[in-house]
Amino acid sequence: MPFRFMDVIVSLWDRLVAWFTASDTPAQLVVSLVVLLAAMFATRATTRYYRGKGSGSTEERRTSYLTVRNSIVIVTMLLMLFIWGGQLRHFALSVAALAAAVAIASKEYVMSALGSLMRATQRTYSVGDVIEIGGMKGEVLTIDLFTTALLEQTSSGLVTGRVCRFPNMMLLLNPVRTISAMGTFVLESVRVPLEPGDDIPAAQERLLRAGREVCEPWLEQADVHFRHIEGAYLIALPASEPLAVIEPVDPKRLDVVLRFPCPSNRRVRTGQEVLTHYYRQLQDQAAEG
Repeated sequence: MPFRFMDVIVSLWDRLVAWFTASDTPAQLVVSLVVLLAAMFATRATTRYYRGKGSGSTEERRTSYLTVRNSIVIVTMLLMLFIWGGQLRHFALSVAALAAAVAIASKEYVMSALGSLMRATQRTYSVGDVIEIGGMKGEVLTIDLFTTALLEQTSSGLVTGRVCRFPNMMLLLNPVRTISAMGTFVLESVRVPLEPGDDIPAAQERLLRAGREVCEPWLEQADVHFRHIEGAYLIALPASEPLAVIEPVDPKRLDVVLRFPCPSNRRVRTGQEVLTHYYRQLQDQAAEG
């Protein structure tokens, strides 16, 4: 029995060696395994490096990390295609026969890849931008070939803590609003609801005064930034000075809307400070009266 068992083992080993030497497939499997392991280790090393990197902002580190990670994925896919190119040629006819079925079954993936390509070529948004699309609003966390993840925000800019992920095919079908596209400074607005019988000019003046008091520290910097944007993109931007306008809503309501400049990372805080100054003026006026 031991001799028969050893004979079987030796026979299987000889067949395995013969198969390995007679075919290119085993070598391709080994090379593919090495490539996949190298890609895995490179991805982990990249993650550790950018998580422990102290220099640069969070958005810059996240953008660099995603760029390196996506590059590793693309290089790995190209290497795998190069390794198995010969076998793929043998199955070209079968692939052509299945192409229609695959296209129908995976059209969402193809459209998402096309949406990702459109975003990359047109630079619609990048990591760290605040965007609105399809009823979703938030800061872009990650971008890959098929999806984009957002850190959800409310309409007033408050972070909810939830993460929304949408397929990139939505970029082909829906308009994208990039709220932070102006860079360091942006134009924001707040509104105060009033009735037609209220003292509209006084409310307009109070809101304008509140906006000037809050935005005064950075008005000159914001104006220089907006003029730079005008020259870079050949567009006309409004002055950085706060502006209060009256906007009718319905026969029983109208809003006084204040447009003001603020740092892009202080949009919510600045709006709240403006409203706080406005209502403090109302309280002071009521106390004096």
